[in-house]
Amino acid sequence: MDAPGLGLVDSSGARTAAWELPSDLRAPGQARALIRTELSSWRLADPSDVDDIVLMVDELVANAVVHGKGAIRLRLLLDGLLLRGEITDDSPLEPPPAPEVERPVDAEDGRGLFLVAMLAADSGCSSQESGKTVWFTRWLTGLAGA
Repeated sequence: MDAPGLGLVDSSGARTAAWELPSDLRAPGQARALIRTELSSWRLADPSDVDDIVLMVDELVANAVVHGKGAIRLRLLLDGLLLRGEITDDSPLEPPPAPEVERPVDAEDGRGLFLVAMLAADSGCSSQESGKTVWFTRWLTGLAGA
């Protein structure tokens, strides 16, 4: 695991952080810790924004571990109040569409993409020759001191 993230700020003030995670069961927990630390350094004002973003990243990283292939690349981009999360792996297989209704509490799968669809402003998947990137966007309530 690369930590801390490769934190960059471009000339427009947009921020980026990126990590590579192993494709094993430790990856979701590592991703949660990395994201919380990075979002704290970016001074997100609303704790519910942080909690929701951590949950979306956790679900998508877990999906990459179970259904993907190869190393998992995690990237966050913050441009103004729009945050974009990207989870990339080497499998060309796209995830199924998010279910339209919430799954039962005891369902063993299918809740993650539903949660992402409910918490994100937008989400989707883009395929490349070398795999796929599952992404989401989230409008933030604000930044502390902004």
